Amino acid sequence: MQEYIREVGRGKKGAKDLTFEQAKDAAARILDGQATDAQIGAFLLSERIKMESIDELQAFIEECRKRSTVVRHGRIGVLDCSGPYDGRAKSFAATIPVSLILAAREVPVVLHASATLPPKNGVSLLEILRELKVETEADEGSVRNQLEKVGIAFLHTETFCPPLRKLRSIREELGVRTLFNTVEKSLNLTDAAFAITGVFHTPALNKTAQLLQRAGIRKGMVVQGIDGSEDLPVNRASTICIFEGDSVEKQIINPKDYDLFYAHEPVRFTCQEQASLTLEILSGAQHPFRNMVLLNSGLRLWFVGKAKTIEEGIELAKTTLDSGEAMHKLEDWKQISSVS
Repeated sequence: MQEYIREVGRGKKGAKDLTFEQAKDAAARILDGQATDAQIGAFLLSERIKMESIDELQAFIEECRKRSTVVRHGRIGVLDCSGPYDGRAKSFAATIPVSLILAAREVPVVLHASATLPPKNGVSLLEILRELKVETEADEGSVRNQLEKVGIAFLHTETFCPPLRKLRSIREELGVRTLFNTVEKSLNLTDAAFAITGVFHTPALNKTAQLLQRAGIRKGMVVQGIDGSEDLPVNRASTICIFEGDSVEKQIINPKDYDLFYAHEPVRFTCQEQASLTLEILSGAQHPFRNMVLLNSGLRLWFVGKAKTIEEGIELAKTTLDSGEAMHKLEDWKQISSVS
């Protein structure tokens, strides 16, 4: 590892990117326990200062996937929704009710996360789903069963990629973002055809899109989401980047264009509050964050081809919420995950 640390750890101006093969070797050493904790910490911090290249990130993704269980299933057109593993620090996790709406409209969805991590140490999807009584420790067979029979599934990524669990203590002690914050979101452990992921800053849109393209995603969307998540906010306009094959397109999504604007300050919800708010919205309550659920549902239904326009997708989402179909989907999910 020392030779790789020397390359990436020469300071902001002197540091060099590793080649793809060098990065694969460094990743293998870290994931297989051949590097000490001190070497891993030094490497991760050096990469953070230097800023990881796409080759380096792709190498780590491939090496993690080699050591992961990939779920084989019979569903076509699965959407992988990839949010921040350090959780929600100041936003509502709309992606949960949004995913239930999509599943109710015959769009199979996979969510994934782990227990919360630095730097935000917010509320993670895993913790919210546990509060909602959804199984979060499912094995490969259970995830396959959920996806095929209910159209929605959750993967605890550290269960399916054990080396990430072993690295948790180092990441917690470092307390800062590392390349693994990107890698764990990008593993695509169900070989989904579609993917949506979030970034904090607009300049990261293109880099993330390129990374997903290299990972074999057929069609992907990268959004400038709230809390760095895959959820667009409703209190401001946001940029999205959509790619399909070699085609890449950016556009601005403004909630005012869909009469869904809602001015609000950042709010840190507890795990229990996140779950309660989810149930309120699924029950048809006219809560202001319903707008956020409708906007993101409409966008995703349009993205996967279930609606011709975002407006049509929003109307489909309204119908699905108000009819109780999304709530029924949650009940089905809870039931099948408890007996799988």
